[in-house]
Amino acid sequence: MEVSNTYTAILFISLLFLIAQVFVREKQTSHILFALFCGSIAIMATKKISGETIGAYQYLIGMGACATCNGYWLLSRSLFRTKDAIQAPHLFLAIAIGLLIMASQGYLFVQSNAFISSENNVAPHLINELTILLSSTVIMLSFWEGCRGFRSDSKKGQSQRLLFLATFGLAVGLSKLSQGMLVNSPETKELLSALIILFVLTNTQILMIWRFKKEKLQTTDSNNNELCLSQLASDKKITVQNGNKMSEPCPVEQELASKIEALLKKQSLYLTANLKVADIARELDVSEYKVSHVLRHHLKAKNFNQYVNELRIKHAQKILSDPNKKAWSILVVGLESGFASVGPFTRTFKLITGFTPNQYRQQALT
Repeated sequence: MEVSNTYTAILFISLLFLIAQVFVREKQTSHILFALFCGSIAIMATKKISGETIGAYQYLIGMGACATCNGYWLLSRSLFRTKDAIQAPHLFLAIAIGLLIMASQGYLFVQSNAFISSENNVAPHLINELTILLSSTVIMLSFWEGCRGFRSDSKKGQSQRLLFLATFGLAVGLSKLSQGMLVNSPETKELLSALIILFVLTNTQILMIWRFKKEKLQTTDSNNNELCLSQLASDKKITVQNGNKMSEPCPVEQELASKIEALLKKQSLYLTANLKVADIARELDVSEYKVSHVLRHHLKAKNFNQYVNELRIKHAQKILSDPNKKAWSILVVGLESGFASVGPFTRTFKLITGFTPNQYRQQALT
């Protein structure tokens, strides 16, 4: 197997996976990040294929391959975290690594065209060492994302994490072994590196499909299944042939309602700021419509925001009634209760209780 043929396969597959993300209807952050990763891999493969033909210009192409290990780290965070997956510091680190890669490739282009001399120039060495250091850091952080929260995840989630960890661990392990064992066989080493990339691409796409696959309604009773599907389609109460309203709720929806309650209450997910229906749907691997439907018909909520806000206000009432926390400001109470700022917290609190947080605290502590 020739190395060039392997990189051609990588180029084709990475572009195929990138296009596949474009056609995903309900895109998540993970789809965007995986598309970015695939694009960088495609650019890297292009550089490898055309390197000898275009000479120094290969480094200009290489500047585009700036979202590989850093992009994969962000992808791993978006896959396994339900809140605060990607924030400004994470983007800053990923962008910094990308800029270092671009600077390194840019320097090689300038050097190859004899615009500058490499003698006594420490800048490229510093850039290279810093890139290796930061890249190694995000590689370890990517592996940590798969380990973090493993025990508390569902069986399905644990299986997905195992696939991720096995893929990532095997790829890194083989890569490190090849650097030491194949020093005298550069072609074999390059071929192994290409196969590792192909392996990671394919397994990550499998993981993406598995992670975001829509859950189908399944019951052992075919009649029950038809009633559930009918209920979801019409979003109304179901009537049976004798004209009486259905007395027992759909078992599938009852189970989903229990899962939603466990996720929000037992795991205290309602305390997450800016929580959305999409977050719950993704965590439970169901559609947003099913979550909203179950909230209305089984948990007696008008909508998702109302249900979550009621839980948050109950939590805030406990804090405001606690003498040991009377020094806490209203802003702190609001933030601790899952609100992003004091304004929405005060308005929601008064809407539900009829009092402002300060008024409620005064009455509770007197």
